Amino acid sequence: YEDQTMMEKNRPMYRNLRTNLPKELMAYRELPWGSDGEASYVTHKDVLEYLEAYANKFDLLKCISFGSSVKQLTVLDDDQISLEWTTNTGENGDVVETHKETFDDVCVCNGHYARPAIPRLEGLDTFHGNIIHAIEYDNAQPYAGKTVLCVGAKPSGLDISREIGLVAKHVYLSDSACDKMQTFGNVSLMPRMQSVDENGGVHFYSPRSAEEHVADDVDAIVFCSGYDYDFPFINEESNLELQFTPGERRVQPLYEQTWHARCPSVSFIGIPHSIVPFPLCEIQAATVVSQTRQQMNGIRLPCLSDRLAAASEDAVSGGPNGARVQETHNLASHQWDFCRKLAKISGDYDDEMEKFIATNKAIYDRSGKERKSMIPGGDDVYRETRFRRDDENQSYEILYSNRYKVHRVVC
Repeated sequence: YEDQTMMEKNRPMYRNLRTNLPKELMAYRELPWGSDGEASYVTHKDVLEYLEAYANKFDLLKCISFGSSVKQLTVLDDDQISLEWTTNTGENGDVVETHKETFDDVCVCNGHYARPAIPRLEGLDTFHGNIIHAIEYDNAQPYAGKTVLCVGAKPSGLDISREIGLVAKHVYLSDSACDKMQTFGNVSLMPRMQSVDENGGVHFYSPRSAEEHVADDVDAIVFCSGYDYDFPFINEESNLELQFTPGERRVQPLYEQTWHARCPSVSFIGIPHSIVPFPLCEIQAATVVSQTRQQMNGIRLPCLSDRLAAASEDAVSGGPNGARVQETHNLASHQWDFCRKLAKISGDYDDEMEKFIATNKAIYDRSGKERKSMIPGGDDVYRETRFRRDDENQSYEILYSNRYKVHRVVC
């Protein structure tokens, strides 16, 4: 995070952001975090310090080329992979060096919070107020005294609308799952945003309840509408068929949401979403490494035809919940079995791994229950809860909870 103005900002981190998951749950298995009685829900600065501590403990900085930008990935005829990238060097980073090397395996770990997704809505281009995506949001002060619409009620939408609501005249929060307008203080939960009319009025409509509303006083719109997958270094010259169409939020063909089904020497870490990133990516990375090292206690990937068939089925399944294409990589409550499956492939699944996964699930479920009980615009008291892991019993202790006014609960 860097302190920037709204016009300059192009990263999803914002000034007052705190995690919506407790640190006891977020930690890598190799480096426990938390259970110290201090705040469980931490700032982005705290997360950075943890990652730096992890990198220092395992002497990883020597393996990282900072200031680098991958320009091209190409699969060669012998299945090796050519990478081209640039590195900014010099005192001011104004010297650009070009590099090109060939590798046996490449893990793509570029995340999926860089390409903002804004829905195509009728009349949006006629809106006279300010429009930004959440990636540009830094703090609530520019919205003091204004009427603001936040589009999207997932974690970022809920948090940003709550923050803006502290200083704004009124906040509308558009949620596609909402059937009926509900108002809590100066925050109104609205159905899906449908269009903007010629007078600047914003229309909301729920097809389930046939309820329609118009807000004609909106000064600014913040799209908290998520991100699209993007791999600018994979293209027609890559000799690697990979589809990631904007709006679909689906990457294919992938085997077990990790390996390119046709070319498994190219793997993707962190494609699943609505998950606990660090521990899942740690298990995912270990599984990828197990295939390169051919670990004897692991499971080898199936043949090409089986991988392609599984990837094709996954791409049209709508995710574990069988919903829609956009939910292909939405694991949520299914992430635990996904971790178990990967750990079995790598040969890492044992009693200790099960305790780790089951404890994560227990804390995740409790944290989620508290978070989901929040009302739009309400105080985020769930972030005051403090946890302590109890892996031996696959459970946790609550050291403090402002919501329930308790100081110690064993669960």
